[in-house]
Amino acid sequence: MTYYFKQKLLGDLASTIKGMLHFQQSVESWMDDAGIDISDSQYKKLAKYVDLLKGKNEQLNLTRIVDSQEVWIKHILDSLIAAPFFKIEAGMKVIDIGTGGGLPGIPLAILFPSVQFTLVDATQKKIDAVREFAHELNLNNVNCIAERIEVLGQNPDYRDQFDLVLSRALAPLRVLIELSVPLIHLYGNVVAYKGPEYISELSDARNAVAKLQCEQPKVLQYSLPENKGNRTIILITKKRVTPNIYPRRDGMPANRPL
Repeated sequence: MTYYFKQKLLGDLASTIKGMLHFQQSVESWMDDAGIDISDSQYKKLAKYVDLLKGKNEQLNLTRIVDSQEVWIKHILDSLIAAPFFKIEAGMKVIDIGTGGGLPGIPLAILFPSVQFTLVDATQKKIDAVREFAHELNLNNVNCIAERIEVLGQNPDYRDQFDLVLSRALAPLRVLIELSVPLIHLYGNVVAYKGPEYISELSDARNAVAKLQCEQPKVLQYSLPENKGNRTIILITKKRVTPNIYPRRDGMPANRPL
């Protein structure tokens, strides 16, 4: 190899490393602005997860977002930025329903290693991928289940067992309430990640809130960096024991919403 090509390769490598360091600094700045404390080892795990997610997406339809910066902002940061709103604490049991490629569960499990996360999706291939991610990332606080939520909600091993239910882009709010509230104990919370268009969902969900005996939903809003959009968290607290009829059998919450 000639001197010129050696120098060019070294220059390209130096430029790549500089770009990676600059990007890490951007991510850490976004996290700081959002009040999220992240260690270097957690950043590396999140970066590895991004690579795993993008790689597996070539085989499975896990995400339509493939640009690295957009994945970081619209998936990773969006999963983490709302955490202060619902106060995840050590020892909690959290279930992420309709997790897809592991969102928001995997990023939150990296950020909160002392919290137990259960990630659920009805599609076996997606859960196989998420289980692979958790293994590659050495996340001992993650359990993965392929099952319909209607089934888990009537299973005594899962019903009334969780402090938090997380859901990101799974179903309209009135459907989500029926699916998720049976899984949390009294005064546990459902956390629904929504976009800026949530008013009609809140209105449609009034009957579900009453029948599932919840407190009135709380609405919390935030913006993603780099002008990537506004987001909404809807927080629902369980105030009474869920009637045994809910959730109804497979498919009914979506096909005949409350």
